[in-house]
Amino acid sequence: MTTTTARSIVRQIVTRSYRRYTPTNGRAPQGTEYGVDGWLFDLPGETLNGRSFPQTTYAAYQVSVHGMLLWQVREVGGERRPCGSRSTTRKGALALAVGHVATQREKTATTARDQDARAHSAAWRPAAGSAEPAQVSVTVDERQARTRASQLAALPTVAEIRMAYPLTGGGATLRLMTAAGSTAERHMIRLTERGAAGRENDPAGIYLDTITDGANTEGLLIAAGWHLTRLGFTYAHGTAWAAYTGSAISEAQWKDWAPMLPEGHRWPHTVRVAITATTEHLAYIDRAYGPAPDLPELPTGMSAHPSGPRSWQICYANRRFWQLSYQPRMGGDVWTLYADPTHTKPLARATSAGELLATIPARDAEAQAHAATRKDQ
Repeated sequence: MTTTTARSIVRQIVTRSYRRYTPTNGRAPQGTEYGVDGWLFDLPGETLNGRSFPQTTYAAYQVSVHGMLLWQVREVGGERRPCGSRSTTRKGALALAVGHVATQREKTATTARDQDARAHSAAWRPAAGSAEPAQVSVTVDERQARTRASQLAALPTVAEIRMAYPLTGGGATLRLMTAAGSTAERHMIRLTERGAAGRENDPAGIYLDTITDGANTEGLLIAAGWHLTRLGFTYAHGTAWAAYTGSAISEAQWKDWAPMLPEGHRWPHTVRVAITATTEHLAYIDRAYGPAPDLPELPTGMSAHPSGPRSWQICYANRRFWQLSYQPRMGGDVWTLYADPTHTKPLARATSAGELLATIPARDAEAQAHAATRKDQ
């Protein structure tokens, strides 16, 4: 079975044929989100990293938004529904949809491959001189050491800025890859989008589409550098962004697209640089996959008992209980005090356990006062 690249579906849209649908010809998709008439087209199936994706049918149709007629694309059946596929032209909407489907296929195939690799490495292996699998007792410390080693081995070592295909709007994506070429979803970042509401943004506001307009500009390098710093990575010593040449087919396609590129486009369309994890990132891995920290000295009349890997049940003299949890984070660990054992009612958060433990006597006194008031009423 031949493994192709997800972007192959982009190359095939040039000759994509459409089938007209109307309310009377029996081809119209079911569902209120589709226009009363439009066009049906198929995106080819392909295989990525051993994961097969079937051919899928999509519908392109017009809608009216604020008095303007726009084209949208939605999948006919199935679970995936491409987003961001709105355009003033039918071909533009199709291009946006194809780019989104290609990216989703690539993410799905990469995730499946990584999961298969982890499952294979965790499988039992036959003991030496025996055909039967042997189960070996592993201590908590050994398990933590193995997990930490696997996390260090899976750290990205290469950063890539890849320009989007011209027909999909000329955006750019930052991708952090391991030596094997795999990428976690959190390490695929659209440089020219502000992201979901509430997500941390660069204070300089570098997420605007105007920093690229389809060209590989200095603004993209600045945006990528900010994201690398936020994620705990830095450029390897003595390295710089350099052009990266893809497959011969991909390069030929980019050459064909050259007339469609915006004015002032600067090559290359893909650049890469070697990266390394910062000292802060390595320290975070030590905390995240190492033993839980020790609690400070407890106030008088208070006791603590482990209730999970990084959780403690706190008991005060009058038998009232709280839950304390610890969560390692890049940029500052977080301790949380809960009022219930299911960790659903957070009372307060702090950067140290002692700060929260010191508030428990006052919280207990307040709870007793409220109870006494209710009893008197």
